[in-house]
Amino acid sequence: MKNKFLKGLKVNKEILSQAQKEGSSREFFFKLVELLSEGKLKRREIKELNHRELIVEIVKENHLEEFFFPSRAKSFYNALRKAFKLKEQKEIESLWEKKLKDWRSQFEHLIKVAANRYLVKVEDEEKLRELYLKGWLLPSDLVMEFKEKEERFYSEEFLRERLELRLSLPPFKRREKILKDILRAFRENCLELAIYALFPQTEGVIWDLFVRENTLEADVEELIRKRNRKFVTIQYTTKLLLREVFKEEELPPFLNWLPFVNYREGLLNRHAIGHGVAVNFGTKENFLKLFLFLDFLGEISGYVIESKR
Repeated sequence: MKNKFLKGLKVNKEILSQAQKEGSSREFFFKLVELLSEGKLKRREIKELNHRELIVEIVKENHLEEFFFPSRAKSFYNALRKAFKLKEQKEIESLWEKKLKDWRSQFEHLIKVAANRYLVKVEDEEKLRELYLKGWLLPSDLVMEFKEKEERFYSEEFLRERLELRLSLPPFKRREKILKDILRAFRENCLELAIYALFPQTEGVIWDLFVRENTLEADVEELIRKRNRKFVTIQYTTKLLLREVFKEEELPPFLNWLPFVNYREGLLNRHAIGHGVAVNFGTKENFLKLFLFLDFLGEISGYVIESKR
């Protein structure tokens, strides 16, 4: 179909975006044609055109053939609008796959380097695994000397010294007041509150380290919004990190999802505690397990930050 005001039917992103604001598919078509004519064709002139022929030409010009299904749509107008949407979704998916591949490659490299540096400092990997199976994820310098019941590991002085080791790291520096308040709650024997506060801080450190400061992640997050899907970066990161260090596929019990009906009071479990199912979990041992996991993340953070420089 030829029209002196429609010299080209190639729809760019700006035209498509403006046309998509229209409520109905028919109005979308009218707006599209008006914009393609650079405003020279008004509604009365557009009504006089052969809409079916024009839609077919728009489909061909914009390579929409594989997305255009008139028999499945309410109308030709509806089929055209859906075709543009399906093409956009395919382009986003393709870009997503590429970005995700690049992100994972960079992401996994950072974790592998940090895990290797950690393991080099551990003198006895058998002891490391033994502690892991009991729920203890420790910084490398404590692996050999750690004893679950030894009183000094539960002292405020020891905990404060460990925290001071990490406060120069950006993910910890941002949380300095919260982390010091957590130790204050420990001193006051408000162990439940201290544990409540520690769980999100462990996740926050991971987020800062691998997501907030990762420029490639910004691209991934933008695509996540366009795809309208959830991307659990913290869980993925934690699993990958623990797999590299401890050779385990599953998260340890205190971090893993647990059906509420299976929860038994006294257990340290993020899911049950976060949802208020757990009540009697405020023990010094539970606090120390979580605090030393944060300390472990501090060591990993240092290695990751160094490798980015």
